[in-house]
Amino acid sequence: MLGAETPSAGARRPRRRRAALAGALALVPALALAACSSSDDDAASDGPVTLEFWTYSLKGTDPEAQAIVDRYHELNPDVTVKLSEVGGTAETSSKLLAADRADTVPDVVQVEYRALPSLVVSGVVKDITDDVADVRDGVEDNIWDLTTFDGQVYGVPQDIGPMMLTYRADLFAQYGVAVPTTWEEYAAAAEAIHTQDPSVYIASFSPTQFEFFASVAAQAGGEWWSNDGDAWSVGIGDEPSLETADYWQDLVERDLVTVEPLLTPEWNAKVNDGKILSWAAAAWAPSVLYSVAPNTAGLWEAAPLPQWTRGDASVPFLGGSTYLVPEKSEHAEEAAAFAAWLSATDEGSTSLLSLDLLPGGTAGREATLTAEPPMLMPQQTDFWQVVDQVVADTTIPVTWGPNVNVAQSAFGDALNEAALNGGSFRDVFTATQETIAADLEKSGFTVAD
Repeated sequence: MLGAETPSAGARRPRRRRAALAGALALVPALALAACSSSDDDAASDGPVTLEFWTYSLKGTDPEAQAIVDRYHELNPDVTVKLSEVGGTAETSSKLLAADRADTVPDVVQVEYRALPSLVVSGVVKDITDDVADVRDGVEDNIWDLTTFDGQVYGVPQDIGPMMLTYRADLFAQYGVAVPTTWEEYAAAAEAIHTQDPSVYIASFSPTQFEFFASVAAQAGGEWWSNDGDAWSVGIGDEPSLETADYWQDLVERDLVTVEPLLTPEWNAKVNDGKILSWAAAAWAPSVLYSVAPNTAGLWEAAPLPQWTRGDASVPFLGGSTYLVPEKSEHAEEAAAFAAWLSATDEGSTSLLSLDLLPGGTAGREATLTAEPPMLMPQQTDFWQVVDQVVADTTIPVTWGPNVNVAQSAFGDALNEAALNGGSFRDVFTATQETIAADLEKSGFTVAD
């Protein structure tokens, strides 16, 4: 099992992946990158403009969201922002690619971080490095890393997902289980809980949560995608990731986690009934849990994610989204200015708190330190201080490749089959690596051995 001691609890893992992230798109054809680069001759539009904003966080029917865009119009009378609600990342990405082909793109688009690389590779995203230069100090470097490739910025971070463990504090105490600080302790806690009551599990195991498995593998030292010179490398089948596969398989085989998808009516019922006691996810989890189990408010608390190596608190982000400007936007300068204001300025980033988001902007994030805890855990008065420390410990950038959608589909289906029917999780990881590499080569990329 992973878990050797490190010199001190305060030690930080070196940013060994930053070069891989920064160079992740170095192999993109020169013409594609040129199409996405900032241009000195980009000029502001003459007269009033209307920015079409594709988003799933700011809904036109939400008074709080409308108040934000109204405030921007008050500050910039010649700019009107039109909110257009879209679906999640997969739907938005395919819709944006279609709009680019038809020359009917919007002006600002919200996508999850993992979707950004493939859109940049496709040449549909504008390089906004110069446009956001004046607000770079409004977002921490480890958060800008989420939208920066080859030294160029392709999005303004909206919100972030520092990884945490949300757990039923009352039931952990009832079963005599301490909050696990390592994954080894987590497994021991899972066994202790399930032994006392076979109907109760520390957590569910959802095979389709691709981003979660990628993130905890990165926490263990895995790199599922990376770039070296002119070639992509795929590391899902490398040993650090395979060790995490072994860990999860052990929990599943010993029936210490329940294999089922998240947020189904059945899962929700078990959460309400105290049959599922924790969720390893991110700081957004309490809001989701409150939405499905409001009667359990006051019984939960949150803690940093368990560590693979005791004393190494380094983690990646899980989830979150960014605002990008399409390359073909007719109002690119105004669009970038709006995205920068909303996410990277003091007023803009703090306004996102009204949408129940953890802003990527420093001012908005720091404002949480004096905010009330989430409604799920009103008694945990240090919740936002814990979150802030996790953000500081988020020093592992994760490089997402240009074919995340292919990987997610192959991985989720195969892992679900293995979890339900006793297959090898290691084989799932290695088979997914082969699928990703073959798809990259088919798409014209060079893949390192």
